[in-house]
Amino acid sequence: MAENAEPRPLTDDELSKLLAAQRFGALATNRSSGHPHLSTVRYDWDAEQHVIRISTVADRLKVRQLHGDPRCALYVASDDFWSYVVAEGEAELSPVSAEPGDEVGRELLAMQPAFAEPVDEQTFLRQMVADRRLVIRLPVTRLYGTALSVPFE
Repeated sequence: MAENAEPRPLTDDELSKLLAAQRFGALATNRSSGHPHLSTVRYDWDAEQHVIRISTVADRLKVRQLHGDPRCALYVASDDFWSYVVAEGEAELSPVSAEPGDEVGRELLAMQPAFAEPVDEQTFLRQMVADRRLVIRLPVTRLYGTALSVPFE
C-alpha cells in the first residue's frame, strides 16, 4: 500500500456520481434496542430530487423498523471498494401497492428498465400487488464519503 494513501472527502458531484453508478447498497435502520440493522438493497438515485428509492415487501423487518424510527442511512461502495458514499435521512414509506397500475405501482414501474411489451408491464404491476410491495423513499439530508489515493505503487 502506498505510504501516503490518505483518504480524501468526495465532492458533492463525486458523491452523486457514485450513487448513480451503483445499484446495490446496505441500508442501515435502527432496531428497538438501538443497535443497527443492515439490509442489502437495490436502489435508485434521483439526483435532481436528492431522493433514494427502494422497492421492498411490506412485511420486511426494515419496514417495521422504519415505521418505528424513520432515521436511516444507505452505504454504497465503488466497484473497487476504495471509495464510498453514505446517504442519511428520514425515510418515507409509501402505501402498499393495492391495485395494478395504482400510484405506488407506477412508481415501482418507473424504477425498472423499460419493458419490451405492454403485457410485461401489466404482469409486473399485478406482481407488485401480489407481493405487497411499497417504496421506501429516502430524502437525503446528509451525503458524505471518501476516496483513498492510489492504493498500490
